[in-house]
Amino acid sequence: MSAEKNPFRRTPVTLRPCPEPISKKEHSLWLGSCFTENLGPWLSSLGYPVLANPFGVIFHPLIMGKLLFSDLTEIQSYNFCKEGVWLNFLLGSPFAAASEEELNEQIHQASSACRQQLESSDWLVLTFGTAFNYQHEARGMVGKCHKLPAKEFEKCLSSVQEITSSWKAWILKLRESNPGLRILLSLSPVRHSRDGLEENALSKSILRLAIEEIKTGLPSVYYFPAWEIMNDELRDYRFFGKDLVHPTEEAVDYLRQHFEQRFLRAEDEKARRLAEEIQMMEKHRPMASWSLEAERWKARLEEKKAAFASLSESRNKA
Repeated sequence: MSAEKNPFRRTPVTLRPCPEPISKKEHSLWLGSCFTENLGPWLSSLGYPVLANPFGVIFHPLIMGKLLFSDLTEIQSYNFCKEGVWLNFLLGSPFAAASEEELNEQIHQASSACRQQLESSDWLVLTFGTAFNYQHEARGMVGKCHKLPAKEFEKCLSSVQEITSSWKAWILKLRESNPGLRILLSLSPVRHSRDGLEENALSKSILRLAIEEIKTGLPSVYYFPAWEIMNDELRDYRFFGKDLVHPTEEAVDYLRQHFEQRFLRAEDEKARRLAEEIQMMEKHRPMASWSLEAERWKARLEEKKAAFASLSESRNKA
């Protein structure tokens, strides 16, 4: 499905090209909900230097900030053992281990990768998922409840002011050491139906207002309307999975096209198409590796890889 020609009636979201589009040589750190994993790894596969969700999926914006700005010891202080498995109240999958030492090493590797990427990043991309948070009776706000008894937690709703003031201060702090850092905010298009649809609408409204206040209050902060595209433009249930909340692959592809039009440099389009062609060829290897067909396939693949490398090198020098 093309983002330009659509066979169905719709209410299209107006796209305004970003005045500072992402170039192929710019580094970016992506944090947030599972929707982050639909776009971040896709960009990485096209040759962009992206690190997506080093701490796993994170839904709440204040937990994202806590993981970015807490030192390693503080993050590890949220460790606990449940039925012989070591877990962390701030982190979900894949952070689990048979010993606390092993879990600490997992957290150390993720934290180091995150900080290293952030130091060199031109972009910080955040996808907010929910304004609801859970307060543990002993640990305060947590990112994951890990199926512990509900009586240990209190469900709370963060305010627009809490999220806005925290992230404005955090962005200013990041720009002290990285003045050129640009911020891209997005609202996850996935409805948190388990909270209830009325509650989800309230939560998403808080996040959208917070995003707008952050965006209008600071320079070089942008918004990608994933929520609006998914729930207004693609409102038909055929664009949702079996759970009726997550987008189908077709819908994800449509969102990627919108993202490319709005936030990626047009000058890099040839390199992006070449990367896609290489991926497609690698998925369809000839069955007989010794055949003439396989030799021709290998020659074509090497030719495309050389062209891609040449384009990437010329862009890096630009």
